[in-house]
Amino acid sequence: MAKSLFNPNSLTSSFLRLTEQTPAPSGGVASRTLLQTGGGKSLVFSFDAGQELSEHTNPNHAILCGLTGTVQVTAGADVYQLDPGDRRHLPPKLVPSVKAAAAASFQLQLLAPDPAL
Repeated sequence: MAKSLFNPNSLTSSFLRLTEQTPAPSGGVASRTLLQTGGGKSLVFSFDAGQELSEHTNPNHAILCGLTGTVQVTAGADVYQLDPGDRRHLPPKLVPSVKAAAAASFQLQLLAPDPAL
């Protein structure tokens, strides 16, 4: 399990400014785990200009929230632009990819599907 920035066992609240987390390295992509529990995970991804995450599988619900810049999200046959403040839900098993023409960042929340459904 990745080390969480927030302590999942803490009994007090925590604060951080998401737009100041994990600057992308030159020519690269960076991610930082904010919180990971048994039911899900919250991360911040940062991209340098021209960087991408190639298509990948994901068994969880994915909720993306744009923080800085703009990324292009391809999910199945659909292509979306994610701007700061935008949110996008991707259902489990959809095959997404993400590209950033310019430097950008977003928060990603991964939530386990309900086994009862």
